[in-house]
Amino acid sequence: MKTYDLYFKETLIGSLTETNWDMRSSGDIIYAFDYLAEFPENPHLANYIKHSIEVSLFYENGDVENEDKLIEEANNYLDLIDSSDWLLVNDKGETKKTLCPMFHENNGITWQVDLK
Repeated sequence: MKTYDLYFKETLIGSLTETNWDMRSSGDIIYAFDYLAEFPENPHLANYIKHSIEVSLFYENGDVENEDKLIEEANNYLDLIDSSDWLLVNDKGETKKTLCPMFHENNGITWQVDLK
């Protein structure tokens, strides 16, 4: 299994273990960044992770009643979603840029390497 550290800019989000690959990688994350803290070091990033988990649950459950609300809320995070500051670092210190990951409940995560 491949493992990486996930960063947003200089902030270590957590350690990823890739358990599946199909166009995108998915697996588990052990968070270093406490997005659930009362006063997280980066509240905007913490709120994005919470929103991403909520969106993931929406798609999993097919909750069409909240789709417009979630899409509207996603506009608050376009700076993170469109950012090229997401980075994977492997155990050899090699880095790869990644597109903004999708966070899921139970410490799940999906990501895709940025091929640009």
